[in-house]
Amino acid sequence: MKKYNHILLIIMALFIFNGCSEDTKDTDTFNYITFESSTFPFGVDPEGSASKEIKVYTANLSGSDRTFNISVISDQTSATGYTVPATVIVPANSNVGTFMVSANGPDIDPAEGNTIVIQFASESGLFIGDPITILLEQVCPYPEVFLNMTFDSYPEEQYWELYDSNDVLLFEGGTYDGEVAATEKFCLASGSYQLVMYDVYGDGGGAYTLTSNDVELYSSDGNYGAGEVVPFTLP
Repeated sequence: MKKYNHILLIIMALFIFNGCSEDTKDTDTFNYITFESSTFPFGVDPEGSASKEIKVYTANLSGSDRTFNISVISDQTSATGYTVPATVIVPANSNVGTFMVSANGPDIDPAEGNTIVIQFASESGLFIGDPITILLEQVCPYPEVFLNMTFDSYPEEQYWELYDSNDVLLFEGGTYDGEVAATEKFCLASGSYQLVMYDVYGDGGGAYTLTSNDVELYSSDGNYGAGEVVPFTLP
């Protein structure tokens, strides 16, 4: 009888110890989720679209899939033409989840770029990391073409147009009132183009160069009267 009671006490002690261990394990697990970084660079072809995978990490594991709500912070987001899902799933027995963000190149500001700021939704018992800022920018898949201009005393008289081989106007700029110099860049595929440089007064304007891939395509000292047409070809 004493032996039976001794065994029973051992079993009860083991049960209590295991129960305490499991309770400690549950309470010590930090229920936390965060994005892979605070910023995420995202380059897109100016004439196309792209999708990027963003990772999230949790501090604990679970035996089943977990779904977390995410949302765009609209008053901190300047981008348009993008897609962000409403949720991200962290698979069972993993602490890593992924979701896809898509963006359209033509909708991105070519000079300044745009941002998308994403956050986790607050939930009871869930600790969340900082939002992630996606930095959108147009990234040309070809060597970019640069128009570098140094103006004369009348920059307000100078302007330009850029056409493709079918005489379709692709870009235009000017005038440049109050500026000393300016640089314009273009993402152009292989083919033939023509730049038309104008001077409103008709007595020539500032000097300029047209380059691509560090190769000078054309250079002018500004003596082009009312204007000139500059044909060029990109390999």
